[in-house]
Amino acid sequence: MRSFALLLLLAVASVSHAETKPLKALLIAGGCCHDYAKQHIILSQGIQSRANVQVDVVWTDDKSVNPPLPLYDNPDWAKGYDIIIHDECAAGVKDMAVVKRILDAHETIPAVHLHCAMHSFRTGTDAWFKHLGIQSASHGPQEPIAITFVDKEHPITKPLADWTTIKEELYNNVNIFDGHPLAMGRQVVKGKDVDYVVAWTNEKVGARSFSTTIGHNNDTVADARYLDLVTRGLLWAMNKLTPEYLTPFKGENKITFVAAKPVEAPKPPPTPKDATGIKATASSEETGKNNFAWRAVDGDETTRWCAASGTYPQWLQLELEKPQALTGIQTTWENGGVYQFKVEGSTDGKAWSTLVDGSANTKGAPYSNDFAKVEGIRFVKIHVLGKVGGGWASIREVRLQGPNIKGVAPKLSAAQQKEYDKASDPLKDAGNVAPKIVKLTPEQEAAILKDVKVPDGFEVSLFAPPQSANYPVFIAAAPDGTLYVSSDGNGSLGRNPHRGRILRLKDHDGDGRADEVKEFVKDVDAPRGLVWDKDRLYLVHPPHLSAYIDKDGDGVADEEKVLVKNIAFGYKDRPADHTTNGLSLGIDGWLYIAGGDFGFMDAEGTDGRHLQHRGGGVIRVRPDGSGLEIYSTGTRNILEVAISPLMDIFARDNTNDGGGWNVRFHHFTGLDNHGYPRLFKNFNDECIQPLADYGGGSGCGAVYIDEPGFGKWNNAPFTCDWGTSALWHHQVKPKGAT
Repeated sequence: MRSFALLLLLAVASVSHAETKPLKALLIAGGCCHDYAKQHIILSQGIQSRANVQVDVVWTDDKSVNPPLPLYDNPDWAKGYDIIIHDECAAGVKDMAVVKRILDAHETIPAVHLHCAMHSFRTGTDAWFKHLGIQSASHGPQEPIAITFVDKEHPITKPLADWTTIKEELYNNVNIFDGHPLAMGRQVVKGKDVDYVVAWTNEKVGARSFSTTIGHNNDTVADARYLDLVTRGLLWAMNKLTPEYLTPFKGENKITFVAAKPVEAPKPPPTPKDATGIKATASSEETGKNNFAWRAVDGDETTRWCAASGTYPQWLQLELEKPQALTGIQTTWENGGVYQFKVEGSTDGKAWSTLVDGSANTKGAPYSNDFAKVEGIRFVKIHVLGKVGGGWASIREVRLQGPNIKGVAPKLSAAQQKEYDKASDPLKDAGNVAPKIVKLTPEQEAAILKDVKVPDGFEVSLFAPPQSANYPVFIAAAPDGTLYVSSDGNGSLGRNPHRGRILRLKDHDGDGRADEVKEFVKDVDAPRGLVWDKDRLYLVHPPHLSAYIDKDGDGVADEEKVLVKNIAFGYKDRPADHTTNGLSLGIDGWLYIAGGDFGFMDAEGTDGRHLQHRGGGVIRVRPDGSGLEIYSTGTRNILEVAISPLMDIFARDNTNDGGGWNVRFHHFTGLDNHGYPRLFKNFNDECIQPLADYGGGSGCGAVYIDEPGFGKWNNAPFTCDWGTSALWHHQVKPKGAT
């Protein structure tokens, strides 16, 4: 009887534990300087795998310091959530009414603050920083950070061990208000130790909060030690750091995407009427960030001149278009720091006289300096001698005063204009142009298609011009004719971030031309093979294979599920050439992946199965990410496989550039080795022979067509070849096993 009672109690306890209601968290991410497209996934999935917390997400791909976050317009923006995770980088959000709505919510709702949230909401007051508990204003270079827990008995840190990050940003501590330090971070910079608090709690202002300044790079955010710290901090802030909540969340979270505000390349503002033209030069310029000398006289305090390094002295020289009488000068610097400087004037740029001597200055910027009128000044030179506490010479705006000066404006030389145009291209280092529908004239379409030749019985038309679908890599069609295109601005050799996306094209009026285009997936690096099935798009995007789901049917995916991790190398290791490429769905219900010869080291499916393949071939996996296995091996660099209704699989391979392996036409049967790179030269009789050897070329895409009405071309594989610029039809018949 006692045994029965004990079993009953255990059963009741188990049911009670299983029925623990999940907590609800809202993760808000987006803004400047970080890879929020990936980090919101890493964070939400990482927390949910550790805690019974549903982590809903609102994120934007906007890269500015003032990202669009319309949820803050609602006074009840946090209603329904047990905790808020702030992962914004929004220093430009200065509207005090917005910040007040955020802080009002945190009077009763706990918070977690990650990394750049500490540098957000700079309204000119310390309201946000007092809510955080510690104020930070900047960070140093990326170097490894040795993290030491200083309150080892705190519930958050008790089971955690000290560790050292990869290269990371160490945020400084300007003011410590009511923050209780949990961990210190130490960097070695130029041979010197630099120490700051990197994790803390605050229980004195509003509801509880946990904060950490660690977390700039994706690999750090994905580190199990980081996710353990954040998860424990999150549960502690809700007073739920208990065993029943340290179990994985089993449901699905909600992800809300907010599109970035349109970004146009910055242009010099129009010259104010009657403004004095200025030719600006400097000792050095931080050209990589558009911080040119002329920015100091462009009438815009959001831009600036900055020296190319933190060394001193530096100088900024202004050449007026004609001599002027001057009576004063105003300088607005990058921040309110204390700068030492001197201003000189000259009539010819050779002989100089001192107008302002601030070499012993102890006041913070900005500065307004009047002096006795000086006639005939053509040149003004600002010598920046140093800055208290260090930092780079950087001036936002210079204003000259004189009886005939109504304003100043930059005059760019041809070289400056060229350099500006190149450096200010918003797509120089990342991103892609927005797609749009452009209706071409018949003559324009004919010009694009003029070199395309097809057999009798075929017609050629242009479904979408480059403006609608640039850099196409693969395409997939849904049964209703919707076309999905993987677009990769990096091609095969680039590694710039945010160049890739999936475009969704529709022909509503049935004229054979797309009349609607949307970015189904706005930001995904290295998009490759894709397959549409039922309600989702399967996509190979090295290093992963994922499914993207459009739950609300608006033509934009709002959920990503990673099915196979590390099925290829990512950008940190190499570009996407010779990578895991095409994706096809067989009638047997398996996804078949065409793998390039660089292979992969440690792929992992959703069922925990691991797989390594150091070469080219065909890999397959179930659509839920389970059952990952090698189907065929020994190819070089196949891009895509063609699968018949009877599960015959074909591919056109690439040459090895003169090493004896030509363009080969393969037939895959499963468990077969086609010989590359080890067998085909010396043990050729031990490998599967190709159906054909086509000599030189460069095999690309493949498809098997078995459609009524296709005539003599039907029931056959088709392959593309980049080297021959042709689409090839293959006539194949069974002969023995293959």
